[in-house]
Amino acid sequence: MPDQAPSDQAAPDQAPSEHAPSGRVAILRARARVAADRAMTLPGAALSMRIVRDVVTAGLSDRAMTLSAQAFTSVLPIVILLTTIPVGRRFLDKAFDGFGVDPSRVSIPAAQTDATLGAFGVIGALMVIAGATSLSRALGRMFTDTWQVNRLPATGWWRWVVVIFVLPIAVIMQGLIVPLHRISLSGVRLNGFGIAGVILEFVGTFAVWWITWIVIPRLLVSRQVPMRLLAVNAALTSLLITVLMVGSRVVLPAIMSDTLAHYGTLGLVFVAISWLFLYAAVLVVSATLVHTVVVDDGALGRRLARITGVPAAEPRQRISIGA
Repeated sequence: MPDQAPSDQAAPDQAPSEHAPSGRVAILRARARVAADRAMTLPGAALSMRIVRDVVTAGLSDRAMTLSAQAFTSVLPIVILLTTIPVGRRFLDKAFDGFGVDPSRVSIPAAQTDATLGAFGVIGALMVIAGATSLSRALGRMFTDTWQVNRLPATGWWRWVVVIFVLPIAVIMQGLIVPLHRISLSGVRLNGFGIAGVILEFVGTFAVWWITWIVIPRLLVSRQVPMRLLAVNAALTSLLITVLMVGSRVVLPAIMSDTLAHYGTLGLVFVAISWLFLYAAVLVVSATLVHTVVVDDGALGRRLARITGVPAAEPRQRISIGA
């Protein structure tokens, strides 16, 4: 019995060591909470956390994938329709060449007969209208859900049709801007790029998409979102799109060349969908970020709201569809 005394006395001493790890975890958690509380007191910390939360909960991937899919179904009929027009293939070749793709490696058969031209012309036009209208509706859902306003009634269907024409006009304008990079006031060029031309192309690209993304949301949400707020949103959207365009000019030729070499024309489809996904993600992130800031109770949000106004949902029966 005396020999068991030391073991009996050791038991209480071992108890604290068994609970020591959980105690250290509790201390670390407490320190982490204190550090988080201190971080939230920094200027702009709360707003930054809210922006991150809203972007994460906005369904970025789902919305961007929906928009990119709708955009692809709108663009594909345009490509088919262009191949049925005698001069269409030449314009397509120029477009592919601008992205650094050898047009001869893209197998898109063109129509050879007048009958095929007429049939594909009518069918292609109908596909373009149907596809682009679905894209307009998807854009409308994204903007109204993000800015928490009501969707327009069906009597505003003409707005969806107008969007069909606004987007191609913007794309055409972007195509006309691309050659500006060759302009050089001093005659000095680097890989075909002149300093003045690059600046003009950058400014032109920004202006085209800034105007575009003021007009399209205005058509899709009407007066529920103030024009000044739409201008701010369009400025952020256009800036990100311009960066995307510049980046595409740098990396897209190599990516397309490798993809075409391995997968042929099918690879071009993959690249196109991926690029449209990035473009759609810019639209979603920009709208979410601007809405989060303008409705925030912080100093920045209140200041921006006084300047631009805030989205205000109107009853569907009272929404003005004439402007």
